[in-house]
Amino acid sequence: MGLQNREYMRSPYPEPGNDGQPMLITLIIINVVNYILFSNGELALVMDGSFSILHILQIITAGFAHADFWHLIFNMWGLYIFGKLVTPYVTRTQFLALYLAGAVTGNLLYYFSNFGTPGILLGSSGALFAVMIAAAMLEPNRRFVMLFLPFSPIKTSTLVICYTILEILMMIGKNNSGIAHLAHLGGFIGGYILIKIIYRSRLPWDPFRFIKFSGMPKFTPPPASQPRPESTGSRPANDVNAPVTQRELDALLDKLSRDGINSLSEYELERLKKARRQMRGEE
Repeated sequence: MGLQNREYMRSPYPEPGNDGQPMLITLIIINVVNYILFSNGELALVMDGSFSILHILQIITAGFAHADFWHLIFNMWGLYIFGKLVTPYVTRTQFLALYLAGAVTGNLLYYFSNFGTPGILLGSSGALFAVMIAAAMLEPNRRFVMLFLPFSPIKTSTLVICYTILEILMMIGKNNSGIAHLAHLGGFIGGYILIKIIYRSRLPWDPFRFIKFSGMPKFTPPPASQPRPESTGSRPANDVNAPVTQRELDALLDKLSRDGINSLSEYELERLKKARRQMRGEE
């Protein structure tokens, strides 16, 4: 397999014109049309103590239903704001999968945790939370200005973590607001898992990267050696435009596979991009 076919040599961005923004707009339109044309009961997940083929369909359709106008507006506004951060990194199909993963995981978690309790479940909040965690993992340092908060502007990663903690506290408090906080957390889980499947270790931020599994032998990586670009002719050794030699590329790929993309400096990332362009014959 050639170097250009290795996963870590591929660009993390979709090809031009194949980003997920059209799917984001399509999903917003579907939610609005569903609110206008269908009643809550036709799409909502009915909690009646049974489970059937109809319930399987409702687990999906409930992710496109809303209780009232403001429920719809707030969810679609959040979906657009955070979805705009995610769409440059995913294809149309991947963004649809992210939306459905959040909606289905959130609805399933809430449904089986409250199985036998009468009621209905509806709303795209689980899908929204999946998009929020994806935005935090892909754009952790993007800043939001939050009104009435003394520590604004706030980074995406901090905002999502704070909101998640708030959801957990409200769920534990068992308030009677009628909000399915567990479905929100289920959406968080579904979105996190899907983005990890797509990007694996190439994520700028991972909220669970700190978790260490006990009982597993501790791996101590060898000392990281900074690749030393070779000098070519009269060019200085650290010239980012100098041709990438095979020895330099091997050192960069070793470091990438051993320590992940976050271990690379800006100079090293530029050298990897140049190597990819060389292999494609663009330079």
